[in-house]
Amino acid sequence: MALILALFQTTKNTKSTKKSLPVLRVLRGKRKYLGDSETPIKILCTSDTHVHPGHLDRFLKAARELRPQLLIVGGDIIPDWKGSIEASIEPHQLWVRNVLLPRLREFRTTHKEIRVLIDLGNDDIAAARPQMEADGGGDLDLLHMRVIEVSENLAVVGYMAVNPTPFLIKDREKPDCRDHDGLSEGRVARAGYVTYSGAATPYTLDFSAGTIEDDLTELSSAMEGPRWGKSSFIFVCHAPPKNTALDLTQSGLHVGSLAVRRFIERWSGTRRLILSLHGHIHEAPWKSGQAWQHVGDVPCFNVGQTPNMLRALFLKTDAVPDSARLVTVTREGKVTVAGQGVWV
Repeated sequence: MALILALFQTTKNTKSTKKSLPVLRVLRGKRKYLGDSETPIKILCTSDTHVHPGHLDRFLKAARELRPQLLIVGGDIIPDWKGSIEASIEPHQLWVRNVLLPRLREFRTTHKEIRVLIDLGNDDIAAARPQMEADGGGDLDLLHMRVIEVSENLAVVGYMAVNPTPFLIKDREKPDCRDHDGLSEGRVARAGYVTYSGAATPYTLDFSAGTIEDDLTELSSAMEGPRWGKSSFIFVCHAPPKNTALDLTQSGLHVGSLAVRRFIERWSGTRRLILSLHGHIHEAPWKSGQAWQHVGDVPCFNVGQTPNMLRALFLKTDAVPDSARLVTVTREGKVTVAGQGVWV
């Protein structure tokens, strides 16, 4: 019996109706391990597929050809923005109901052995998530603030919120750290909207809902506790760690999360955090010339994304980073696995 530990923060803000959730929930469901503790797991991972409506199908095509045991989509998945936030709520909900869930159901019908981990990112409207929650544990497992067991001694730790951005959608934004909140950096917008209620509701970022660092401290506590204390784990986090090759924007700014970096550094040296997977900054590999780097002793990846060609990461858990390869899928559906060290 596999176990998914879901940790949710209670959020309060007098300027909004941001959704309140219990601090801790434990979800149980019948699960077959992806392998025994000695068997490496093949992973196909991508992020930011919202840049083109066809990217979901391209990713599933790559999965059919490469036959990983674990599929991961690390946020920003919905392509149907229609101008304003309010005007985009229903299209996002319809895309989840009429595109995402049917595609995953069809895929899992013929590939039940491949497990799908997915969640919304900062550019996805949270009002669409309840439909995904209803399917949780069926054809998909949601990532945010969860520890998901994938084999006897391996878990995935998921976190999808990002540090403050210039964008007005604030469903998945939080101050970064107590001592470095990110609220005054560059063109960051503190005021915006959240959509948990199903409508675009004014919201202002502050400390009342906690910080990213607070949330990651909760996840660290879970991984240090009796349930997970001996497990190795993979960190799937939409925001990349700050001041790395993975968070460099077109304008040359490092806009990643300091809290995320601190979390990775906290687990560096323990030999338990084996891999960290990121997205959010689509152009980072071209600006930095790198799609991965070590933070401490932890290999961290952001392979970027483009509208013309899906980009994904393929690797085996027993050979990180040596087994890591860039996978591309053209608009015509041609799947290519690049050679070692080819990332841009």
